[in-house]
Order: sequence, then structure tokens, then C-alpha cells
Amino acid sequence: MAQLQQEGLIERMASTSVRRVGRPETALTIAASAGVLVGARLEPKTIRMVATTLAGEILAHMQIDGSRNVRRAITLLQKGIQELLTQAGENREVRGIGVGIPGMMNREGRLVLAPNLGWRNSEIRPMLEENLNAPVYVDNDTNAASVAECLFGICRTVRNFIFITGHSGVGGGLVLDGRLYRGTGGFAGEVGHLSIVPGGRACGCGKRGCLETYVSEASILARLEELGRTLPDIWAVAEAQGDPKVRQVLDEVGTHLGFALSHLVNLMNPELIVLGGNLAVIAQLLMPTLKRALAEHTLRPLLEDVRLEVSPLGADAVPMGGIALALEGFLTSSVVMAEERSQRRG
Repeated sequence: MAQLQQEGLIERMASTSVRRVGRPETALTIAASAGVLVGARLEPKTIRMVATTLAGEILAHMQIDGSRNVRRAITLLQKGIQELLTQAGENREVRGIGVGIPGMMNREGRLVLAPNLGWRNSEIRPMLEENLNAPVYVDNDTNAASVAECLFGICRTVRNFIFITGHSGVGGGLVLDGRLYRGTGGFAGEVGHLSIVPGGRACGCGKRGCLETYVSEASILARLEELGRTLPDIWAVAEAQGDPKVRQVLDEVGTHLGFALSHLVNLMNPELIVLGGNLAVIAQLLMPTLKRALAEHTLRPLLEDVRLEVSPLGADAVPMGGIALALEGFLTSSVVMAEERSQRRG
């Protein structure tokens, strides 16, 4: 820790919470001025980014066009980060870049399948590091967002919760006894592929009736198109809430989501369900039908244990998850390097 302090990566703060006789207590904190972190969410149509200090203070955020072509997406991300840092007025060193991707990442960090992007068996991290002048950390988007809720959001003291997000697809992060549950291969949390309507709408995964074909932003916009109402994004849906067709679709979404969540509650007995990402934009509009369906299909003792909340991170939940990935990676590598330097000197 002394080595990290000498390098300006951590600093001491005098404790003012409790006064005691004698020498004042001090606490270690990350030095906000020691660099910048960047978090990003890659989607088929958009890339959303945020820049923060090492302490997690947001400096700037922005959204740009995305691409299904992996090389094109990386080029767009590279240019976007440069614009983001210019917007933030920052020239400090970028200490890490964390990227959340809507796909199945194995425990070795390899992207096995991202059906909505059309990517399969890709070594995304090396490709990103080849083009971005900073260490890169990659994870499933919803897993990353779940970690962000633990660090920056409303789950700092919650040990059992489910995080649900919906963009091009729907993802779930499962936190059990304070730890993110990844499953045997690292693929746990594919909530969007729970079958809620047997033989229903075709999904990009090759199956039918998956939750994300009814609840994701893309499916909501497509359903509105079927009803003759064209809207550009989820924010426009929220603004048009008074439209009868929009209200009809929101009620359908709430019912489907509540039904799916009831199975997770019956299985996991969580304390909290958090709606984040683009679902957070319409969450309050879904609550009446969502809660009704959840209550209808959940065992009462389990229903009494759980509460529903909207993530304060909103649409930045996944980019802030990228920040969490980058922060963890940066601190881990900094400690390792500091120990190695200390050993060489000793």
C-alpha cells in the first residue's frame, strides 16, 4: 500500500466520523486524480460510453452509432472514446477500459455467442487491446452491470438480488450471498432465453418464445410497428405513454416480464429485483402489470421477501459495469506490479 501511495494511486483521508483521543484515524481511498476509466456497452445499433475518475465520479457520457461488424464496431469505439475524453476535458492517462457485450462469455473471457450482434467464438479482448491504447476488460453486459450495482448503485448492502436489463436482448445477473453467480461454464443469467411462450416469436438464438422476443427494446419497437406505431427508441416509448397502442404494448411487456421473474423468485428467493439499462427508462410504466403477474405466479412467502427497484444508474448501468471491470483490473495489476517492484528493491 505504501508503494501505491508513493505512486499517487491511493491517498489517505482523515476520518471525521468518530472523534477519539490520540492520533486521528486515517482511511485509504483511490486518488481520483490518478487517471481516467472508460466503460462501454456494445450493441448492434449503439455504443454507449462513460468516462469517470478512478473514484467512479462521472466526467462525461455519450452514445454513438454501433455496428454488427466486429472490426467496424471496434473502430467506432476507438473514435468514440477519443470524443468522450475530449468532451470530458481530460488528458490524464486512461488506466483501463471495460466493455460490456450482450453475449455469452466463458470463464476464460472468450465470447462464445452474441446472437444479437451476430458474433460467435471471438477473442474480443485481444482485438480491442490491439486498437485501444489501454488495458481492456470484457464481460457479459448484465454481469458487468450487476457488479456496478454492488459498487455504485442500490445493492451495496444487498447479498441476494437479480439484475435485469433489456437492450437489443434481455440479460440477467444473479448475485447469491454477495457473489456474482456465473455457473459451470460462465454462462449463468441468460434470462432472456427463458421460454415464456412455447412456439412463440423466433429468437436470434434459434429457439422460439424467448423472453427477449417480448421484452427487449428491439422487440418493443417491433411490436409497436405491428400495431402501426413507429418510434425510434425506448425514450420515445416512455414519452408516448399516453398513446393507447403504446399502453397496450407496455402492459404486454409487464405481464411477460412478471411471469418470467416469478420463476426466478420461486427458484432463488432473492431480496431484491433491480430493473436496469433501457428497462429502467420504462420500469415505472411496467410496474402495475409486472407486479400483478409476479404476484399471480409467485409463492406467497417468497413474494413477501422480494421487492422491486429501478436502478439509479439507468441506461448507464452497463457502461458503469465497464467502469467496475476496469477499476478491478487496474487495482489488481497495480498491486501486483507494486509488489514486484518492492521485491526487486528488497
